[in-house]
Amino acid sequence: MSNYDYEDEDDNNNVDTSTDLIKQLRKANKQKEKELAELKAQFEGLNKSQRERAIKDALAARGVNTKIASFIPQDIDPTEESVSKWLESNADVFGIQTTENQTANVDPAQAKQYQRMTNAAEQGNSPNAQADIMQKLLNANSREELDAVIRQSGL
Repeated sequence: MSNYDYEDEDDNNNVDTSTDLIKQLRKANKQKEKELAELKAQFEGLNKSQRERAIKDALAARGVNTKIASFIPQDIDPTEESVSKWLESNADVFGIQTTENQTANVDPAQAKQYQRMTNAAEQGNSPNAQADIMQKLLNANSREELDAVIRQSGL
């Protein structure tokens, strides 16, 4: 008698179920490939719309008509820096003034006066109302002057 209980019938059953298993795996593989293709198409569509939006935002930030976005090549990165460089190199084609070509709309003398006023406002001392009132109260010589200071200050 042998130590193993080996039957030939078990081998035949395994062959039949393995072909069913292969069919099921192939079916599942086709379904996964179909899902993958759908996801790739969706990703490409989203990537394209995101690129278009980024380019249009970069153009709008520069104050340029967003219709120019259709002329920007696909190899240009959709970053603001890349779009700005491309736009500056092709500004003459679209009739756009670059920062180099723009002239100042403000008279230089007015700009200098504005800067002087801004500096004065930033560096000037604001009056300290409490110290001013305290000084007036201390300098009052009569009761009438003291009452007048109090009424003016709202105390």
